[in-house]
Amino acid sequence: MTPAVVPGFRHDSLLIGFKPIDDLHREFQDILDALLDPAEADLGTHLLALHKHLLRHCAIEEEFMRQEAYPHLDRHRRAHERLLEWVADVRRRFDAGDVDGTRRFCDDLLGWFVVHAQTEDAELAAFLKGSPV
Repeated sequence: MTPAVVPGFRHDSLLIGFKPIDDLHREFQDILDALLDPAEADLGTHLLALHKHLLRHCAIEEEFMRQEAYPHLDRHRRAHERLLEWVADVRRRFDAGDVDGTRRFCDDLLGWFVVHAQTEDAELAAFLKGSPV
């Protein structure tokens, strides 16, 4: 179980040692901080920002993979597709009034993202830095 996140908390396990991806992970953390802030009233705006960020985030990573002929592109892309479907579903449920479900999603998302960063993204970063996979 991932510990609860306090807005402003920097989750170092999101960083993988490849600056372009680490920068995306920091942006993700900033948006997630806003979503997890109980004082933040504009959850819908931040949820939309998260969705837009993740679309761009995944596209950038996938472009790195295509450019460098990453051998696990399909597997990594499938993980991104599942993530983006999850976010789209949460947005639909939020639009239907499910605020509590959206807050639970934000807690669950950090756990998913930590695992993804430490596995898929770390492997990609190692490859991009010249290590064989």
